[in-house]
Amino acid sequence: MKSFFPKIKVFLLLLIDVLLLYFSLWLMLEIEFGARLTTTVWNTHLFAFSAIFPLWLVSFYIFGLYDIKLAKNTLSFFSAVLKATVLNGFVSTTLFYLFPDFLGVTPKTNLFLTLLFFGLFVAVWRYLYNFLLKSPTLLREVIIIGKGGQVEELVEKINSNPQFGYKVISIIDPADKKSLNNLPPSLHTLVCAVNISQHAELASSLSNSLAYFNFETFPSFYEKITGKIPLSEIDETWFLYNLKEREKVIYEKIKRLDDVLIGLIGGMITISIFPLIASIIKIDSPGNVFYKQIRIGKNGKEFNLVKFRSMKKDAEQNGAVWAQKNDPRITKIGKILRKSLLDEFPQFFNILRGDISLIGPRPERPEFIKELDQKIPFYQNRHLIKPGLTGWAQINFKYGNSETDALEKLQYDLFYVKNRSFLLDIQIILKTINFIFKGRM
Repeated sequence: MKSFFPKIKVFLLLLIDVLLLYFSLWLMLEIEFGARLTTTVWNTHLFAFSAIFPLWLVSFYIFGLYDIKLAKNTLSFFSAVLKATVLNGFVSTTLFYLFPDFLGVTPKTNLFLTLLFFGLFVAVWRYLYNFLLKSPTLLREVIIIGKGGQVEELVEKINSNPQFGYKVISIIDPADKKSLNNLPPSLHTLVCAVNISQHAELASSLSNSLAYFNFETFPSFYEKITGKIPLSEIDETWFLYNLKEREKVIYEKIKRLDDVLIGLIGGMITISIFPLIASIIKIDSPGNVFYKQIRIGKNGKEFNLVKFRSMKKDAEQNGAVWAQKNDPRITKIGKILRKSLLDEFPQFFNILRGDISLIGPRPERPEFIKELDQKIPFYQNRHLIKPGLTGWAQINFKYGNSETDALEKLQYDLFYVKNRSFLLDIQIILKTINFIFKGRM
């Protein structure tokens, strides 16, 4: 029930978008055919466009248009609307001309008008929706008990993103009995950022008021808002209560079957592009075509990660170093390979071998792990599952090149370890496609 409201927001977006799709189709037919619009014409177009409309919605998801945290009336948001609409036009045109017999029509003006109407309607609708999301009357009041740790980070996140539907009205010290005994009747959620078991009087006082507001622990509320686990607010007992690995057995087996299928497809693509990639790598710089590097996998097991070489020969002759922005070790062709993600393709064979999965934490090097494990609490817990070619941390945070980045990414990794599911995996795959378009992986 705690996450019901955000789901309603997304469902409303999807519902109105679907209605606008079919309204745009109807309007186009009325304009194009007028009195000549027959049941046959309507049914033919209804079938054809109903076959491609789901792809339009998937495109909107890929560009983040069903992500509430991005629902702001900014240039980047409406740029995403435009890009998704253009992509929909390209995909639709391709499908209509590839499968004219199946779809029954090969529209030109009809497709353009439908896209135009939908693009205009959805832009206006999303502007109004984004504006209403931050309306003070729709914001639910939150009070946090306790300070320090990552409380300030959460408060800043909520206050700068009113589209989440919350506003923090107060941060209370657990010893402040006066404030705790006079909680406002409009309070929606009380977030406890202290160990309630160590405050018996506080627990007793709050238990008498639970009928009037939702009570949440700080880790659970922080996780819901940010999509990551607050390392400063958890201990070993958190893992005992939240990481229920035996419940993931069937999921992991099916996921492995999916990995094998994806590995086979990706492996065949890699083999087909190998002659071209190998040639340009050799022409560009001396050295091997492939680059092998020891990484750490599930349960701390070492394996050789394989990529197309994008760095100069003997780039790490002085030892392992973090990757850098504008890394001078990268060759000219290597920059292209990395930008296009072509250097990652040999990892499909790592997936086939079972070293990694398609989705999981990014596999790290043993030299870095040894250091990070000493400085970051619970770092080894990311190795409870197989690393991945892409993952929750990879799509939510920049490419890590420091200890600080590693700590931030670990919080996303632990979120995935706890919440991994087929639905979350689908979300990650679709968002990864968006990152591929932007060349940001």
